[in-house]
Amino acid sequence: MKQALLGTLFTLFGIAAIAQTINKEAYKRYVDIDKYDQSLDGYVVLKNGEKEEALIKYEEPYLLTDPTLPLITYRKKNNKEKAYLKDKIAGFYVNDQLYVPEYFDGDSSRWVMVVREGAIRESIVLIPNKPFDKPDYYTVNRLVTNTVTLRAYFVGRLAINFARNMSSLIFDDTALNKKVRDAEEGYKFLNYQQIVARYNMWFDSNNPDVIPYILPRPDYQKLIDSDN
Repeated sequence: MKQALLGTLFTLFGIAAIAQTINKEAYKRYVDIDKYDQSLDGYVVLKNGEKEEALIKYEEPYLLTDPTLPLITYRKKNNKEKAYLKDKIAGFYVNDQLYVPEYFDGDSSRWVMVVREGAIRESIVLIPNKPFDKPDYYTVNRLVTNTVTLRAYFVGRLAINFARNMSSLIFDDTALNKKVRDAEEGYKFLNYQQIVARYNMWFDSNNPDVIPYILPRPDYQKLIDSDN
């Protein structure tokens, strides 16, 4: 038992150490630095769910996701500039990435890059190393959020006391919750994405049309099967 605990701790410390050595470049997997300041095809998602196609000014993450700065777009017909206040829209899509405002830990102003939609949303938070200035790099943080209860965990935090933390996200799916609580094979931290997919399938089945998907609904079953 003691050796297993030590092994887990060493693994966590090892992951943290690796992250510290690569985080200055890791963010480039999620942004296209060569396209900064270009106008790219995309669309703006309005509060009512409608989409307005537009050319969107692609900017550095600290600008693109700043809730106090407007989203700059250009009409495709006449190239006329139009700015959207971010608190007036539900999201936007540019450079093959969907961005939405995230609500967690009492903070309603953080914008994230969506990895996978659902009742539990997976997203990427890019945190600049200089919060109030042009950053040299961004640290990459993966986030899971129950979009109904607004409970959220960064994945690193989710791993600590995983059964309890994940249980708080999926509490209403009794059967799945029990498997996680009992730490059954296939329902541990390394399987968290499959657990999220199972929960999202269950939620959609029991609560149809509650989650307003912006992108095509993910193939949760494919993700579950990929763990087999």
